[in-house]
Amino acid sequence: MNSIESIIEQEKAVTYDQRNKQLFSFYTLTLIAQEQASRRLKKRAGISLLLIVAFLLLFLAPISSLIEGFVASLSTLDIIDIFKLGLLNYGLVFIFYKFLKKRSIF
Repeated sequence: MNSIESIIEQEKAVTYDQRNKQLFSFYTLTLIAQEQASRRLKKRAGISLLLIVAFLLLFLAPISSLIEGFVASLSTLDIIDIFKLGLLNYGLVFIFYKFLKKRSIF
């Protein structure tokens, strides 16, 4: 915030000969809003990147053993088990969708 305040102080010190001072103040406030939005976007992108890396580190290593167990159990799979897996998958998708909708990401 210090850079924004210093920009405002610098702009107050400079005199401009302009016909439309409201347009100039709108332009300056737009530049400040763009800087703040850029900082928020960079912060959110960094947090998202860290969360993705943490997710991959936590869940990628043990997933190979889970896949091996799943493939081994496919030989004894019947229609009821397929229905249960489908129901579980659609349930998880519904829960994640509601969670993301509540947080207004989508």
